[in-house]
Formats: sequence, structure tokens, C-alpha cells
Amino acid sequence: MANVNHNTLTDPYLHEPKGVSTAITGQVYVANGTGSGDWLHAHHYFGGYVTFDATTPAYSHPVTTSFTALNPTFAESANSGFTAIATPNARIIYVDVETLTTTVVFNINYKNASGTAKDLELAINRNGVILPGGHILVTCNNNEWKSATATITVDLNQNDYIEVVVKGPTAFTLELASASMNLTGVPSL
Repeated sequence: MANVNHNTLTDPYLHEPKGVSTAITGQVYVANGTGSGDWLHAHHYFGGYVTFDATTPAYSHPVTTSFTALNPTFAESANSGFTAIATPNARIIYVDVETLTTTVVFNINYKNASGTAKDLELAINRNGVILPGGHILVTCNNNEWKSATATITVDLNQNDYIEVVVKGPTAFTLELASASMNLTGVPSL
């Protein structure tokens, strides 16, 4: 029997899963349960934030009795597989092709600009639809900074987008001292 180094073998003789010679850096082999599988990205992620400013404040939003999308300018801290856009409002778009099971976490420091305490509904949307479980209710007080977190795990397909929407029982101005948006996704099986 001839001595052959494994590193000199080419497809289909590799002991690695077939297709390894064309897999891109960072991809993993995911078996499909029928004796085959695909090379997929191990994960995708996005991290963005609104720079902290409790004096100015960082962002103000006119809350109405209907849901409207928050539209701050996010500074991007980390990104793989997503695009952040500002038009028509702040949203994060998944741009790769694999379906991802994605955890979305949105954090804010907020207050009511003036007047009496108001309830604030805050919800995470996918493609303009509120995600059950990603919808919270908090109270906004005048001159009292508070924190809130909305989170949800959802499947994302190529070109799906995530945005955050708010509404109140009456109109008021929501002020943010800071905000952050983090998405972490792994291939759906």
C-alpha cells in the first residue's frame, strides 16, 4: 500500500466532509440528517449603539398613539452578515443567505421630556410586524432616567429587517440617553 499524506488528497477522497476545499473561512459543516449537509457560516452578528449623552439627550422621539419606529443614528461596533440603514428609519437588515435563528437584544436609557408619567409600549419588529414576546411596557417619568431591555429570538431570512417601534396612550417626547442593539444568529437546522 502506498504512503499518501492526507493533506495531498483532493475531493472526493478527503476525510473531511465533502466540499471542504471550497468552504470559506468561518464556515462549519452542518449535517442535514440524511447523510449529507451544507457549509454554512458558524454565526452572524451585529452590535450597534447610540453614543451616551444624558445632557442633550442623545436622541429624542415624538411618541404618538400609533406605533412609530425609533430612528436614532447607530454607531456600528461589530458586524458580520447585516447592514444598518437609516432610511426610511433605523433598521438592521440581514443580508446573507442562510436562515438564522437570531437573538435580538435592545437596551435603552430613557425618560419623558416633560409632564406627567406616561406608559410606553416598546416592541421589536421583523419586517414591520411586532414579534410576540419582544413587546414590553414601561413607565416614562419626567426627569428620571430608567433602563429597559426588550429581547426576542426569531428566525431571519435574507433581507429580513429588525427595527424598534414605540407608542403611548397620549403624545409625549421620549428622550434617550443611550441605546444599543445586538443581534447574534446561528444557522437554523
